[in-house]
Amino acid sequence: MSFRKLYSIILAVAVVASAASCKKDKDTEASPSLDGMLRFSVPGYISPKDVLIITPRGLSHPEGKGIGYSWRVSPGMSKSDTTRLENGLTPEGHESDGSFRYHFPDSLGTYTVSCYGFADGYTSSYASAYTTVVKGGLNGTIKGTGILTTDKKINTDNTTYYYVEHDGVEWFRNNLANPSYGVSYTNAPAMLNVFGNFYTYEEAMQACPEGWRLPTDAEWVALVNSINPDAKAVVGKPAKGIAADLMSNISFNDTEMWEYWPTVGEFTNKSKLAAIPAGYANLGEKAEDGSYPTAAFFGINEYAAFWTADKVEGEDMAYYRYIICDQPDLQIGKGDTESFGANVRCVRNK
Repeated sequence: MSFRKLYSIILAVAVVASAASCKKDKDTEASPSLDGMLRFSVPGYISPKDVLIITPRGLSHPEGKGIGYSWRVSPGMSKSDTTRLENGLTPEGHESDGSFRYHFPDSLGTYTVSCYGFADGYTSSYASAYTTVVKGGLNGTIKGTGILTTDKKINTDNTTYYYVEHDGVEWFRNNLANPSYGVSYTNAPAMLNVFGNFYTYEEAMQACPEGWRLPTDAEWVALVNSINPDAKAVVGKPAKGIAADLMSNISFNDTEMWEYWPTVGEFTNKSKLAAIPAGYANLGEKAEDGSYPTAAFFGINEYAAFWTADKVEGEDMAYYRYIICDQPDLQIGKGDTESFGANVRCVRNK
């Protein structure tokens, strides 16, 4: 075949392809968009069987007409629920702002909430958000603590606290969850009995149940030395090579939280404290109602931080003990007494 003939064939194919492309572009010309951006919000964490009412916002019609809304929750819904048509009414003929009501199941896990805003002749607008169903207590969201229902326990503020003795001192095995002090993770009430609350130092000094108190650093040191006398821990210093004895294979809705690091080694949970890597918080300014609306949370899956009762001399700071996922030592740090947020493990003398 000659080059001229081959070129003619290629040219003919290109012309046909170009014509088909033009036709395709014309057939699939994009529709105009609605004005604004569709958005809505859901809590990051909710309790089993919670009911949420979710309202769309942000969209408007360029011609001042109505917008329809369709919702779906996955997993859970096999088909979408249209809560509002373009005429502003529900499919049943009632007035609607597009709000969506959903009764979540008791199955723990993360759910995707999706919404479409639509109008005839316009491209649909889409938004999604996520919420996670969590549950406190044994066999809830947090597993792997090694706690059994038959272990020593007390009940207060509708919460069960398990405890263990070390060197004549009894220690909480789960984080303090006092609803009267501090703030829950991401300000989600459902997380109170999952991670416990994050407290300022002053709150931590008051939050333990009657007969219990915040442990001193000397008691943390005594705990370490009772678990492993070779640690030779001292007050005010990191406790060497003890982190794995304070850790266990904690999981959050069946997803492991502590990452394994060879420098730390296998988790033994010899202490039976099973530290949860809930991170720490910058609580920000306290509102008049006692809440912390601007609290920011850091270090989840990496840090477990617990207040001690010891203030730093001459400073508005107090000591806290903490674990980092990739370091073998129980560290010691200083936190601002009014803004740093850490968890609490209460103690009492036997």
